Amino acid sequence: MPHDAQTRPDLPVYVVMDSNVLIAEDLCGSLKAAGPCRVINVPTPSELVEMLEHEPVVSAAFLEIRYDHLLQEGLDQVLLARGAKIILTMGEDDECRVQKHGWTMLLRPFTEEMIRSALQPSAQGA
Repeated sequence: MPHDAQTRPDLPVYVVMDSNVLIAEDLCGSLKAAGPCRVINVPTPSELVEMLEHEPVVSAAFLEIRYDHLLQEGLDQVLLARGAKIILTMGEDDECRVQKHGWTMLLRPFTEEMIRSALQPSAQGA
């Protein structure tokens, strides 16, 4: 489904940041298959920051980034300011710290069901 200026503004907006093109495409395809949405795919943190300058609201962000790097780059604050649910796809060792923030860890290899489940509200708040 093409996404342009006529895309409904009430659709959820998902961001996928993964350096592996195949994994990124799998994530994007699974999100689109789950229902109407807009999916933005960016490969690097710098491109993510640039893209977010033009996106006032983000429903969820699937990020191939370690917890510490996310915080160092300040990406967590930029995403949270847009209402995004943060879902990390790497750094399993940080799962407890990730969950303390109310964020989600999507462990690889993941399935479509796991992706849909990651979008559900977290049991724990920040």
